[in-house]
Order: sequence, then C-alpha cells, then structure tokens
Amino acid sequence: MMIQGVRADTGGREGKWVGLIMVFILSFAVVAIPFHQAESHIEAVLDHQILVTDVEQKNLAMLSELRLAHEEIRDQRMDSDGEWPSVASLKDEWVAPFVEDQSWKRKGSHTWLLDERGYYVALASEHAALSEQATPTDHGFADSFILNANSVSPEIWIYLGGVASQPTHFDENTLESAGWKMVVNESQVEQHDAASH
Repeated sequence: MMIQGVRADTGGREGKWVGLIMVFILSFAVVAIPFHQAESHIEAVLDHQILVTDVEQKNLAMLSELRLAHEEIRDQRMDSDGEWPSVASLKDEWVAPFVEDQSWKRKGSHTWLLDERGYYVALASEHAALSEQATPTDHGFADSFILNANSVSPEIWIYLGGVASQPTHFDENTLESAGWKMVVNESQVEQHDAASH
C-alpha cells in the first residue's frame, strides 16, 4: 500500500498576492491623490457682490426661502396673465418668507413691498433692528433684501448696513451706490469672469 502526503490548499499563496496588490493600490493612491486635487480658484467678486459663502449664517435661511419664493412668484405671474402677485396674496398662499409667523419675527419682522416692475423688497423694521442692537456680537441689525423676480434665476440683493430705505431705482449702479450687495455663488463669479475675457 502506497501512502502519499497531500498538502491542503488553504489559498495562502493567493491570499498573499491579493494582499500585496491591495497594499500596492493603496500606496499608489496615497501618493497620487495630492496631484489630482481640483484647484479651487475663486475669482475675486466685484465690489457690489458678496459670495453666498460669506453671508452670515442667520441670513442663509432667508436666502433659501427667497430662491424658492422666486419660482412660486414666477408661476403665479404666468397664471395671472403677467400680473405680479401681491405681497398680500403671497401671505394668503403661505409662501415663505412673506408669511408673518415666528420665523418671520426671528428673521427681523420684515416689511414686504412690491414694486410694480417685479422687485420684492424686504425692509427690516426699525423695532427689530433696535432690539438686535442690544446684542454685542453681531453688527446689530436685521438685514434687508431685494428679490428681482424678473430674472430667470433668482437675483437677490442684501443690505448689510442696518435699516435700509426703499430704493426708487433698481439698476446695478444705484443699488451699489446705496450699499446693496448682490448675492452670488462661485459659478456665477466664474461665468462673469469668463464673459469679461
């Protein structure tokens, strides 16, 4: 009788090769990743602009509500044969930020005005500005906003200098000279920079 010893095939050799390949891939990734990072080259914003990333945290909720309201306003205008929806109708429809609820009070109890040319102006009430002035941390005022509903994408302006007065003209130069800043994101800055070259 012949006895032959057979070694069990535990897959040890294949396991070593797989482990070695994994170490090689991870080592290559650690070395290569720093060279494949996207370059962040944000062009400087213009004097009358402010990046959305530079807007104070307390205003970001208002900005997002204005972006959503922009779509609702344009839809209502299409349904009403070109008439801009009034501030009262937007309140009745519960379109934020026009509704005077607790959120409205926290954001500065804005008085909303509609210019017949399609500009919605949110002026912070003086009472809200004075009550916030007591806090030493911020600049002390609820900020004012303008939503230009004429444009296809939302064009929002912010006034960071306290209580603003209602503008009579809404062209870029007038708003800039009055201290208003247009809120832009990085892609808008890059598009503007590419168009200027």
